[in-house]
Amino acid sequence: MERLALIGVSQRRGGVEALTQWSIWWQNHTPEVAALAAEWVPLLTCNRSEVVLALKEGVALEQARATLVPPQLPRGYAYQGEAALEHLARVAASLDSVNPGEDQIMRQVRLAFDAAQKAGSVGPLTSFAFQSALKIAKRVRREVELAPAQTSLFSLARPALEALLPRPSRVAVVGTGEMGSLAARSLAALPGIELLLVNRTPEKALALAEALGARAMSLSDFLKNPPPLEALVAATPVEGLFDQTFFQGQPQLKVAVDLGMPRNIVPEAARGVVLFDLNLLERLGEERRARLRAELARAELIVAQELEQALVEWAERAIAPAITQMREAYRRTLAELVGERVEPELIERLAHRFAHFPVKGLRGLARRHGPEAAEYFLQEAGLLEVGRG
Repeated sequence: MERLALIGVSQRRGGVEALTQWSIWWQNHTPEVAALAAEWVPLLTCNRSEVVLALKEGVALEQARATLVPPQLPRGYAYQGEAALEHLARVAASLDSVNPGEDQIMRQVRLAFDAAQKAGSVGPLTSFAFQSALKIAKRVRREVELAPAQTSLFSLARPALEALLPRPSRVAVVGTGEMGSLAARSLAALPGIELLLVNRTPEKALALAEALGARAMSLSDFLKNPPPLEALVAATPVEGLFDQTFFQGQPQLKVAVDLGMPRNIVPEAARGVVLFDLNLLERLGEERRARLRAELARAELIVAQELEQALVEWAERAIAPAITQMREAYRRTLAELVGERVEPELIERLAHRFAHFPVKGLRGLARRHGPEAAEYFLQEAGLLEVGRG
């Protein structure tokens, strides 16, 4: 478990500027992780840029961070062992999100794991870490009411946006990826809203528009001739997509929500418009976090309970080969002592019976001091071949 590491930065833990720098770096560079890690899973979303690693023997956490994070980037955070697993579990359970309880994060974690599996960079340790984190997240979501379904980052802005907009109003959602689609579905539920969905690939916008009773438009057509709007929601990966020229042509625009990473809206250009950028959304998220203090405490308790159980499971899994060898040593010894006088099936049962109490002790030793301590005990007792287990 000590080989498990997590290195990254998030909007909530590092701020928008740090996340922007990391996101741009990861989009344009392939980190040389193969020399450092036997397994790795990138977790890249609009709110975090992280990589989960199974470090190779002899590679220290700080060595990995120094290699993966160039000097011009913010240092971010780095966790190892149990701390790395705990952070991943809190991420999957949406406890580390800007908006606690947003349900798409668990899906993003699962998709990141699936993508790494297809790429062939997953192994036993990262597989165990992600499966455990997702299991913990499911229990948190099942037992603690942090947020209703379809809660997203946009949910933080929706109440104010709804109050500010006249009826009827035309609202454009630019970008129909996961974040934009959640915003569109939320807006479609509001009365008096004419919804326009804009995407670089118009077919994707059209499919969602048909489901929501909205209109669709290509991004190129929208930028050339945008219709009059009362509100704009931007959720694309394009920096500075909406500048002063765009806002000067929108005298009726009252509210803009920038969900993009990097920033889609040039802040200085949006004067006279109520702008919900990531910094403001983060403050609203912290206010909501304060109101959820009791529920979050219950969720953290579940994470702690499940994490302890996961570590027990990993320790037992890690020493399973050593236990098998110990039972085999008992079987060989019994066979040598009794020879052909006893049936092989009885020898097998006796070997398991004699190993029962030592196995219980070994599991306790592994839980308290790690699987290495249990293997060392077996080696010293002559019950485990060095280099195996």
